[in-house]
Amino acid sequence: MIPNKVMQGVRLLGVVCVCVVGIMLPAQAQNLIYTPTPSNPVGRAPQAITAGDLNGDGQWDVATVNGTSDDVSVLLGNGNGTFRSAVSFGVGKIPLALIAEDMDRDGVLDLVLALSGSDQVVVLKGDGKGLFQKLASQAAGKGTTCLAVHDLNGDGWPDVVAINSGRFGYYPPFSVSVLMNDGKGQVQEPVLYEQDRGKDLFPTGVFVGDLTGDGVVDLAITWSQPSWSSANGLVSILENTGKGTFQRVKEITPGFTLSAIHGADIDKNGLVDLAVTSLYADTVRILLQREPGEFRMLDPMKVGFAPVGVEIQDMNQDDQLDLVVVNRDSNSLSLFIGDGTGAFTTVGHYGVGATPAAVVVHDFDQDSRPDFATASTNVDGVSVLLSAGGAIPLPSINTDALVFEQDAPSTSSDRPSPQPVRFSNIGIGLLRIDHIEISGSGADAFAMIENTCLGITLQTGESCSMQVAFTSQYAGTHHATLTIQDNASGSPRLVALKGVVKG
Repeated sequence: MIPNKVMQGVRLLGVVCVCVVGIMLPAQAQNLIYTPTPSNPVGRAPQAITAGDLNGDGQWDVATVNGTSDDVSVLLGNGNGTFRSAVSFGVGKIPLALIAEDMDRDGVLDLVLALSGSDQVVVLKGDGKGLFQKLASQAAGKGTTCLAVHDLNGDGWPDVVAINSGRFGYYPPFSVSVLMNDGKGQVQEPVLYEQDRGKDLFPTGVFVGDLTGDGVVDLAITWSQPSWSSANGLVSILENTGKGTFQRVKEITPGFTLSAIHGADIDKNGLVDLAVTSLYADTVRILLQREPGEFRMLDPMKVGFAPVGVEIQDMNQDDQLDLVVVNRDSNSLSLFIGDGTGAFTTVGHYGVGATPAAVVVHDFDQDSRPDFATASTNVDGVSVLLSAGGAIPLPSINTDALVFEQDAPSTSSDRPSPQPVRFSNIGIGLLRIDHIEISGSGADAFAMIENTCLGITLQTGESCSMQVAFTSQYAGTHHATLTIQDNASGSPRLVALKGVVKG
């Protein structure tokens, strides 16, 4: 994928709305309805997104790398398509790529990321609870912007492919590097490929799969030109020798300014096909592999403005593979339904958060239908679209702060003048309240009374309430926090508590 001048400002062109006239869509396509959820805040300018069960609770979680705040944000899933508030931690200069993978084979997902500002690949070891610490780092090449993780040499350990585009054509030399796993989850010194192209082209994306029919995985690399003033681009196929070393065997020219690539057996003939996006032409194109190593280019299909990512999956449960393309400058996803032959029908375009940089496709609400989550660069958030009109709870709380005053230190255990906190569900899904507590240095001065919220589930339009009281034997100002944890996006909810005792 290619950010627009590496986060130096983006010209927004609005959401593309396409009306399809005179085309009868399959019944499964007609039923593809997506419900947006409230945006999930992360760090500044998220550039990539990955998904996996990061804390071992059986729910899909997501994580982003944020190119301006130089951090990773982890959002743990609630299992209904919503996420808890992000936990962010610094990782290094200009992270641009991120993949969740169990690098050390301990049964817990780790994170692999590219630090474009320091030309490194970094492995963060997961603790199984959604927290991470640095396991390894390794120089990869100039301005690493894209990653793939796969066992390249058949030893059972996931290796890393890094695309070194000099931060998208600005800082040559450009290359593709392969970093092998040392059998402990750490990556070894890179072996560099594709260094002989000079300054004419830079790599933008990579797909790992068997592209020559010999049973071992190969590499397909998309290329663009640094200036973008002359439209050109190609796909290079690097064949695996069987030991994790590669040689270029083919070049394909399917479009201009190629920005992303993905692969799968679209036409079910046992061979991996490719889908590539063209930033210059606003298109996605299918390359069908009819014979091992031989590809036939189908006509390009129009998408939104500036496509930067493509995913292949069965979106409508008809056992045929479909396409979703993320469009940076039209703030949208373009969805295509496949018929199993390599042909696709446009379903439409779905609006997401401003300037989406990447998309992941998973069943976030556990309804057996794929959903979409995008990293939205210009709103510093993750946008989620739930399939089949998913039911989303939406909490509403009547206050974010309570202030109490007491004329003199108390000599009794009475807690006069309680104040109410009302908690409501104004969404259309079930809102479950999991935990409520008062914490902080002054927590002993506050108490909850008449609490009807703990452990209940609120239907749409239902509410519960609690009373918070304050009293203290000591003069001065007392601070605490009322925390309410629920199963909706952005949990937990925080109410600041302040008690002032005169005297």
